[in-house]
Amino acid sequence: MSEALHQHAALAPTDPGVYLFKDGRGRVLYVGKARNLRARLKQYVGGHDERAMVPFLLQAAAAIDTMVVRTEKEALILESSLIKQHRPRFNVKLVDDSAFLHLQVRPGGKWPRYRTVRSTEPAPGLRHFGPFASASRARATLEFVGRRFPLRTCSDRELEGRSRPCLMHQMGRCLAPCVGLCTPAEYREVVDQSMLFLEGRNRELIGRLETQMQAAAEALRFEEAARLRDLLRAIEATIERQAVADTGQSNRDAWGLHRTGARGVFALLPVRLGQPREVLLLPFTDQGGTDGELLSSVLNAVYGEGGDIPDELLLPLAPPDLAALQELISERRGRAVELLVPQRGDKAALVELARTNAEASFKKQLDAADRQQAALVELAKVCGLPAPPRRIECFDNSNIQGTDPVAAMAVFIDGQPSRAHYRRYRVKTVVGADDFATMREILTRRVRRGLDEGDLPDLLVVDGGKGQLNAALAVLADLGLNRDDGGPRLHMVGIVKPRTERRRGDREATDRVVLPGVKDPVRLPHNSGALRVLQAIRDEVHDTAVRYHRFVRDKRSLTSALERLPGIGAARRTALLQRFGSAEAVALASEAELAAVPGIGPAVARRVKAALDAAAPPQGGPDSAADPVEEDLDAVPDEDPTDEDPTDADPTDADPGAEG
Repeated sequence: MSEALHQHAALAPTDPGVYLFKDGRGRVLYVGKARNLRARLKQYVGGHDERAMVPFLLQAAAAIDTMVVRTEKEALILESSLIKQHRPRFNVKLVDDSAFLHLQVRPGGKWPRYRTVRSTEPAPGLRHFGPFASASRARATLEFVGRRFPLRTCSDRELEGRSRPCLMHQMGRCLAPCVGLCTPAEYREVVDQSMLFLEGRNRELIGRLETQMQAAAEALRFEEAARLRDLLRAIEATIERQAVADTGQSNRDAWGLHRTGARGVFALLPVRLGQPREVLLLPFTDQGGTDGELLSSVLNAVYGEGGDIPDELLLPLAPPDLAALQELISERRGRAVELLVPQRGDKAALVELARTNAEASFKKQLDAADRQQAALVELAKVCGLPAPPRRIECFDNSNIQGTDPVAAMAVFIDGQPSRAHYRRYRVKTVVGADDFATMREILTRRVRRGLDEGDLPDLLVVDGGKGQLNAALAVLADLGLNRDDGGPRLHMVGIVKPRTERRRGDREATDRVVLPGVKDPVRLPHNSGALRVLQAIRDEVHDTAVRYHRFVRDKRSLTSALERLPGIGAARRTALLQRFGSAEAVALASEAELAAVPGIGPAVARRVKAALDAAAPPQGGPDSAADPVEEDLDAVPDEDPTDEDPTDADPTDADPGAEG
């Protein structure tokens, strides 16, 4: 620990505020709050803070900055803001530490629609429902709402440009307000029904639906009555699956904590109108500090932007800044919120139920971690590695008859996808559909960079058989790897699908592992952990490559279509791109928006729109997203990525049956 830290602590003010530990480059390592900054910092440098992470923090830190505020509540607000801004590595890190997912709707807008969002910053007229335990749960809820409450899913721009109902209306999942097939009052009624469902006010919703169903039947509107009947049955089935926590119609969140050392899980059990909802599990790792300090940080994060905050928060223990937290959360909600630590009765039972969920999740994670480690040990044995591989990389390429060739790299760390390390490549030197040449180019670029930066994987996986593996091994030999003179080595294997066996009728055949210098591929049992790791990274890289190829191909198609537009020369094309920013945005623009561009006019706009609609990929075809609902999650970027580009694409959104 440097003497500078002692000086910073001694000179710190005695006011409440926030302190930031920084390293020699000025990067923020840790953000904390204190009632008395000087006293708190002296605890750090004086060795009176016994948290396990403190010695490592003091060793890495070179300076301490302080920011004075007026009250402890202001310190909480500032701490939360700075943690989101800097994401310090020594602060609490939840396993999924991104903002929590909510459903958002603007009930007072024209033709409201639901969408998933992560930010719940309060805004006039917006309603938020959540948080959800995962993206899949948010999508499942949105899917249920979309099937049972026929509201639009298209964007405002698509809505304005419609001249006939879309496929969603034909499927009975949209009232088609775009072409006037419903009145604003009818649409608003469905919006109100959906919000009653999401608020948990199912009894009130059932009463309204029964009245409407009876009225529709009496008016001989049998299709509408049948739709309301099906909706009633679905909601009643949902109610039957819910356990009633109490009859007081209360709204509260119960928190549970299970912790072992620096790892653990927080569990949030929401109760709305007396009925418990899905538990939100928040695992964390590598965290010191007391349970109360961790709980304070998590509460500040979860309720940091308002959203669905109930009347009561039931806590397993009292955080050190309980009064300030209660005041801050109440202010964010706009009404009073009580933070309680119940000792007995129904409320204590809810906290215990939340703790039980946290403990069960923690044990499940430990079991999964043990299985994952066993799989890596098996993989090391199969591949002849000196130790279980920590970093595994896999490559794949994608093209259609040699056009728009691209490649991708997926990365697994400790057996799990690390999407921040994924890369996407544009192929530069290969012409036509030459998979071997493409593999040579991409591997050469990756391995050269790895040699320069000292960043090579423990295992490199090639999607293919002996031909692809030998091409990859030749690249390593050209770069001076895997020689017998004791130089750097890079272990490599291939994974190949059993197409020959399946053509012969062996439907039970599994993927095989191709090893360097081994004549026949190794066939592992179908339940082999090592095989599952290889299959998972192979599927990940395939999906990433296919998605990137679609993006490049569609961008080229739209750009080419824009260059061939009737009546559009260089000046008008430039005006369109300057107005909308990209060819994709031009294709999504309505006729009215196109006509408003200087030099275009209604007649030219009509021809442009028709030409672009003809060039766009068909909706619902193989290039469309799997879920028709527009989301703000993990979308392919609108900007053209670099030749070697990080990606956090969500493989669950990919189409595994697309061309490769």
